Amino acid sequence: MKIHWDEARCCHAGICVKELPQVFKVEDGRLEIDAEAAPEAEIRRVVGMCPAAALAIEEK
Repeated sequence: MKIHWDEARCCHAGICVKELPQVFKVEDGRLEIDAEAAPEAEIRRVVGMCPAAALAIEEK
């Protein structure tokens, strides 16, 4: 599973960072994503919570 972040769509609500900080981290103003740092079900749940639909999952 690969997670894509669309910076142009992002409304910076911070839900992803608050819900799964081990996966979604802001470093130097950019969102860094570690898709291996949590169970897939948890990542899918948080991606689905994104109010701007700025996060998307690509199946491998």
